Amino acid sequence: MKTKNSVEAIIDKLDREELKVASVMKRAVAMTIDDLLVSLIIVIAFSNAFINAKTYEQVLILTNELFGYIFLAYTLYHWIFITLYGKTIGKMIMKIRIIDIETLDNPTWSRALIRSIMRNFDEMFFYLGMAFALVDPLNRAIHDIVGKSVAVED
Repeated sequence: MKTKNSVEAIIDKLDREELKVASVMKRAVAMTIDDLLVSLIIVIAFSNAFINAKTYEQVLILTNELFGYIFLAYTLYHWIFITLYGKTIGKMIMKIRIIDIETLDNPTWSRALIRSIMRNFDEMFFYLGMAFALVDPLNRAIHDIVGKSVAVED
């Protein structure tokens, strides 16, 4: 019951400020754009290593070896963009932004970091946390709930 009341309180707060929750489709497209951008940056950064990988198996081994760098790149990308701008490049293109549910402003450095780390774990587990957005009234994924944020139209 408490969760429903807090969801209703967030909905009321967003309505008062005339903020519209971003659709799951817009969020999915923004996420895809961001994932492609960060992946491209990683491939460029480690291009010599990827060029030397001759088989799919070698690419997988290399990806496993680079896991820490990949995790860090994704975390930094989301953490910095969400904190400074309330949106990543994908969200800019899709005209949505992330706001703190308490202040309705960009998330703080600490909340954005928690959100970014949780988002990475979500990706590692086949985006199951994002699937939660399909049933949440505010279209929030698990990383939004943990990070106390919501995506709204910009």
